[in-house]
Amino acid sequence: MLGPTASGKTDLAIEIHQSLPVEIISVDSVMVYKDCNIGSAKPTHELLIKHPHHLIDVIEPNLIFTVVDFCNAAMELVNKIHSKNKMPLFVGGSMMYFKSLLTGLNELPERNDELRKQLESIKEREGVKKLYSMLKKEDPIYANRIQSNDEQRIIRALEVIEISESSFSSLIESNPKKNIQDDFNIYQYGIFEEDRSLLHSRIEDRLNTIISAGLIDEAHHILQKYQIPENHPIRKAVNYKQAIGFINNEYNADEFFNRALYATRQLAKRQLTWLRSWEELSLYNIDSKNKIIEEIKSLI
Repeated sequence: MLGPTASGKTDLAIEIHQSLPVEIISVDSVMVYKDCNIGSAKPTHELLIKHPHHLIDVIEPNLIFTVVDFCNAAMELVNKIHSKNKMPLFVGGSMMYFKSLLTGLNELPERNDELRKQLESIKEREGVKKLYSMLKKEDPIYANRIQSNDEQRIIRALEVIEISESSFSSLIESNPKKNIQDDFNIYQYGIFEEDRSLLHSRIEDRLNTIISAGLIDEAHHILQKYQIPENHPIRKAVNYKQAIGFINNEYNADEFFNRALYATRQLAKRQLTWLRSWEELSLYNIDSKNKIIEEIKSLI
């Protein structure tokens, strides 16, 4: 079950868990980290006791949880849940996690933090366009497949090229991918609200709640408790990035709120763009929870 931020995915997952033999698997690249509770809109401790979510609080935020880690853990969980005669229910908004699980991942070199620091330094000095020009020189085939501002893919491709001394495109083509669809029937449901103003209203309401609940204090606590590298995904995550900027006196409280609101709306926009192009995905608006529950009931 996919959907943009603040679309009610968690509430719906809990409703499904209350009435059907499912186990919830979180698909969220921030909720995996311990202590990142408020900023990620993680379900409360009380809710997680009543309605357990797999892949929440699995790693400390000084470490990095990758999409490969997610896919490996997810496949293991699917088999365990099926062995209990239950159905795994994937719920979240990290579209790359979903897509990688569905289409599979190539076997590529592991992340190299030292090399990434060098690439990040180039980006800070000369911009992502410089990295893209480097990629076009090293692997024009792959460069033409992606957007010139897709920082995440550009850095990963350059990293792999440096480590393997091969083009990224050739490695992708030469490594067969195994995906979850090879072994299981997959049913996909997406929350897609056509009324953008409704989603924006929900985003703003939730941001106010998150800030009132102590987002700044939480971000400050995380920075003090853990040694988080400058290139860590947490520092780029919506809400945490803006909170850290505020803590570092880069802007005032009003600017902090406006930046967080804008970043969340942009995240929702990117998520909706993913959903528009998603194959074999049944779409429902925010008020169609009962329809989704009835659809899932029909599968059991």
